[in-house]
Amino acid sequence: MTTDRKDGDTAPHLAARGSVVVREARAGDAPALASLATELGYPSDPPTIASRLGAITAADGDVVFVAEVEGAIVGFIHGTEKQLLVSELYVELGGLIVSASARRRGAARALIEAVERWARGRGVALLRVRTRVEREVADVAYRRCGFELEKQQRVFVKPLAGPSSPHDPR
Repeated sequence: MTTDRKDGDTAPHLAARGSVVVREARAGDAPALASLATELGYPSDPPTIASRLGAITAADGDVVFVAEVEGAIVGFIHGTEKQLLVSELYVELGGLIVSASARRRGAARALIEAVERWARGRGVALLRVRTRVEREVADVAYRRCGFELEKQQRVFVKPLAGPSSPHDPR
């Protein structure tokens, strides 16, 4: 791990593939992260992403890395530890997005490798990821990065209405 100190940047950087540099996300990345999330179909705005990023980075069992090419953020990944009653501790990829203009250039692989190093450093031996069935490109990319299909499942949601719920019918 190296530290890039130009422009006052003291965030740890992880050497990565080719021209891709991976580092931990910081609050100032929110506009780029919101843009990437929106590009993949998750409409987002910088203040919301900044708030979520703050909560995520404050949590001990979570990490968000960004991939940069020539100083521009082209992707991000969120890893979160999960301990379920019925399984060993694992790290789930809560999100991996690389801009369409930067795909197939090593950014996704570099981001996954960063989470792998982070997980191993925490004593975790398994990564999991969920992806939508219609995202066939993601399926191919994950398989190329060493993931194997374990199972297919359905996801059910139940909105809980209330004052703090975005699904509040009021």
